[in-house]
Amino acid sequence: GPRGSAVALKRCNSRFKDLATPLVANAVERTGEKWRNAAAKIGGGGAAKITGGLERNEVLTSLDVRDNEIGSTGAAAIAEALRGNAVLTDLNLNSNQIRDEGAAAIAEALRGNAVLKSLNLQVNNIGDEGAAAFGEALAINAVLKELNLRFNNIGPTGAIALADALRVNGV
Repeated sequence: GPRGSAVALKRCNSRFKDLATPLVANAVERTGEKWRNAAAKIGGGGAAKITGGLERNEVLTSLDVRDNEIGSTGAAAIAEALRGNAVLTDLNLNSNQIRDEGAAAIAEALRGNAVLKSLNLQVNNIGDEGAAAFGEALAINAVLKELNLRFNNIGPTGAIALADALRVNGV
């Protein structure tokens, strides 16, 4: 009857919790490890900013590393740490000189993210190649509200790639 079903459901929920808890803990630890490795590659003040909140991080939704001059190497490290994160909503890489190589790495990491709302890539020396990479990555995103590409070297080819991607954006 209903009581037996409730008891069975409670046991099932308890068993699920027992199974899921170590898996979630492992995933959180691996994410923290990825971020520590990325911070180590960046070094300096950028590393301190990244590692500062890692112990509390369960689901990263916002990352701000502006004004750190991380370059393409730092961007690649951050991209590696972001890979698989489908819930990031805000990313600020302003003034980091990530260039086309770093832009391509970050864009690849964002390829599976459909919830990014704000992306700041101002002052990064990104050209057509980097803009095209972001165009491909943003093609599935329909919720991006803010995109800042000021003070880069994006020409007509990159602008066309971005424009094509932004056609799906409804907001």
